[in-house]
Amino acid sequence: MRVLITNTGPWGTGRATVADGVARELMNLGHKVKVVFPDVGFETEDKDIYYGNPKVYNILKFPVDYKNTFLYTFPLIIPDPNPRNYRKAWTFKDLSKREMDAYFNYFKERIIKIIDLFEPDIIECQHIWAMDFIIHELGLPYVSVAHHSDQLGFKQDKRMRHYAKEAAKSSRYIFAVSKMVRNEVLQLYSVNPEKVIVLPNGYDQRTFFPKPLSKTKVLHSLGIKNKNDLPVVTFAGKISKTKGADVLLEANKIIQKKFPAIFLLFGSGELQDILNESREYELKNVHLMGHHRSETLAKAHKIAKLSVLPSRTEGFGIAALEAMGCGTPIVATKSGGPEEFITELVEPEDPVDLANGIIKILELDDEEYMNLRHRALQEAKKYSWGWIVKERIKYYKKALKKQG
Repeated sequence: MRVLITNTGPWGTGRATVADGVARELMNLGHKVKVVFPDVGFETEDKDIYYGNPKVYNILKFPVDYKNTFLYTFPLIIPDPNPRNYRKAWTFKDLSKREMDAYFNYFKERIIKIIDLFEPDIIECQHIWAMDFIIHELGLPYVSVAHHSDQLGFKQDKRMRHYAKEAAKSSRYIFAVSKMVRNEVLQLYSVNPEKVIVLPNGYDQRTFFPKPLSKTKVLHSLGIKNKNDLPVVTFAGKISKTKGADVLLEANKIIQKKFPAIFLLFGSGELQDILNESREYELKNVHLMGHHRSETLAKAHKIAKLSVLPSRTEGFGIAALEAMGCGTPIVATKSGGPEEFITELVEPEDPVDLANGIIKILELDDEEYMNLRHRALQEAKKYSWGWIVKERIKYYKKALKKQG
């Protein structure tokens, strides 16, 4: 089978992790895959993985001057930071009609060329958004993946609702990454419930697995010295209010007084964009790591006592699975998707409850802690890309036999 995967943005986000995981497993099973996404070409340590593999990755390069309309970068669905975009990049909502038309037409022109050369049997579109609408206009068979950020965008951007509804209507199947997201899809798009399938995300088990590492060496490699006596807590996600990074900094005020710990915050974004002058935060022992390759993040998880996912709302939570895959327990908020596979849950937007949840794990005795590690790892192992992609293939085949 020949599968084309479209994405609204480049690597470094959950949706791109899904595209990579699906593509890799499809290729392992002998299928032909092409992934297409926009990018501005920033120089990062992982750029060559994508730009150096044109057989798999077809990149729509920005900035672009399309028929006298200048698009300085690709638009975002929601205004959360993106590791491959400018600090305050525009969203679809910010585009003028001329700019939006130029974006749609630019993508349509490029995707037609890609399709003519690759000749896909089926197309999988990450997000119910602009790209699947264009595939719908071309009359080609496709499935859509609802990640939750597209549902947030639907609520925030009235102008995009028409495109999203049409895309959802014509999609042969919609893969919802969690039960919460499925419910959102049914509420927002008025589609047949039978074609909305809950299909969770997986994680890269070749990278995220338990392995004893020198805490001192890993911390030194991250530029952190003389703190080996403190437990490590990891956070992986955008430095945004959506991901609850500001709530974590409020909780840290309580944590540092009761049980000092090092917090390693991996992800793109700036603190000044999320902090509120009326709130009290604690930055002691907090290290903003920025965006890193998965291998670096995995090393941090492997020396961590626990990880934290304090999201206000979360469609699934691959970041949690990656930590758990390293045998690292996680404290997450009751924010939707994570509730389906995480047991250590606290209330969202509650720094006291978050702090108490973190401290509770830090204070466990060795036996209780090792039991928690074991449970986290065993739960994570259930989410392999192997079975998830085999389920996808079943629906690809069904999609080719039905109309949208």
